[in-house]
Amino acid sequence: MAASSSFESFAVVFLRLVPGAALALSLAGPARAERRIADDPLAGTVVDETVTVAGHEFFQAFIAAWRESDGSERHSLRIVERASARFGSQLWIESAQRRVFQAAVPASREARRTLAEDTAGWVARQAAEADVERLLFRDPDLGHDEL
Repeated sequence: MAASSSFESFAVVFLRLVPGAALALSLAGPARAERRIADDPLAGTVVDETVTVAGHEFFQAFIAAWRESDGSERHSLRIVERASARFGSQLWIESAQRRVFQAAVPASREARRTLAEDTAGWVARQAAEADVERLLFRDPDLGHDEL
């Protein structure tokens, strides 16, 4: 039983890291998990492009709150920070190549943690609304990310 569980966790990690590997492991592991990962191998990925200590602290608090929200495994995010000595650090979060949140990084650690937790809820709501819009709005002349 333990060997099967360790194989399943290995297969899931391997399939997430190596796109297209689902076909190679399709005979050995659980088909349902592989099929879900094979449909979108990058679903649930959160890319950290922060450069300062404050940005990294925001990311850590955000990712902890984000992983607790419903549907976080379906959406890929990109968290980008642009540090500036003159204007302070600017941080934004992108989902499906759309900027869904932008703010200045607070100087206080407690303010960063609070902002990160609130932002995780906000981004989760925005992602859910985008999913609903994508399902309801169909136009043959426009792509799903246009308009």
